[in-house]
Amino acid sequence: MDFLLIGRSRFAQRRVLPAAAALPFDSITVVSRRDGTHWRTLTGRRPGLVYISLTNGEHAEAVAWALRSGHHVVVDKPAFPTLTEARSAVALARRSSLVLAEATCYSYHPMFAWAGALDATFTKAVAVFTPPVPATDFRRDRSRGGGALLDTGPYLASLGRVLWDAEPDRLQVIVGDRAPDGLELAYSVLAGYPGDRTLVGQFGFTTGYRNALHLLGPGVGVDFERPFSAPPDLSPTVRVDVGGTSESHRLPPADSMLLFLDRVLAAVRSGSREFDEPLLSDARTRDQLARAADLDLATRTVQPGGTGG
Repeated sequence: MDFLLIGRSRFAQRRVLPAAAALPFDSITVVSRRDGTHWRTLTGRRPGLVYISLTNGEHAEAVAWALRSGHHVVVDKPAFPTLTEARSAVALARRSSLVLAEATCYSYHPMFAWAGALDATFTKAVAVFTPPVPATDFRRDRSRGGGALLDTGPYLASLGRVLWDAEPDRLQVIVGDRAPDGLELAYSVLAGYPGDRTLVGQFGFTTGYRNALHLLGPGVGVDFERPFSAPPDLSPTVRVDVGGTSESHRLPPADSMLLFLDRVLAAVRSGSREFDEPLLSDARTRDQLARAADLDLATRTVQPGGTGG
């Protein structure tokens, strides 16, 4: 199987291409306007796996093209600005018997399985993710799919699914900081889940960098090191507090992108549809987030022929 990367983002160069090189692809090709090429001009390629790493607002059109061309598809998060677009794309993938996966790969890091194996019940979670985003980055441009909710919303949206296999049934959002044009740059979330579980989150671009997750339960607390973007060479520390006693555990390095892509290839081989529901579930929760924050994300899609990637 061939691997085709559409878009030469910094993330793709740093994480996607090294992971793809470690997997048994017959060839790896990169298509980017930076290289004088464009994905819309590609014709006649044999079906393979396409990874889409464009600006957020270009994802929907590129995914539709790749699926209609017979390719299995992985797309950077957020896969789609709206729930309607997510449902349409998944329906197309199902009709074509093709894998469509959103690259919410952080949860494939073994630290999450390690925590899940603890003899503990976690009913509260506190998440903070405030990545640095330069002023010139597309994520600060409304017309290209920018905004803190689209960019960091996938982490919040997926966390209840990852921890509790659940979507929120109560949700409050406060937009804390905005650009001059009103684009949200930071927001706070209080989410309630079935079983009296709660999640408190702070996300955005306007504070110092933080990347943390704290899980709490009766008599127990767990703190993760860089849970949402652990580098492949990091041996992350997980601190566990039980009954007043604290222990730190250093876990082996792991490449969550490599583990995720390997799972995608397994789904391609088996015909599994295991990535459909996670994509749709996270899209439903992001839709709840947008409605709670009174944001119209449908206006953040680049029109065909627009700029990007």
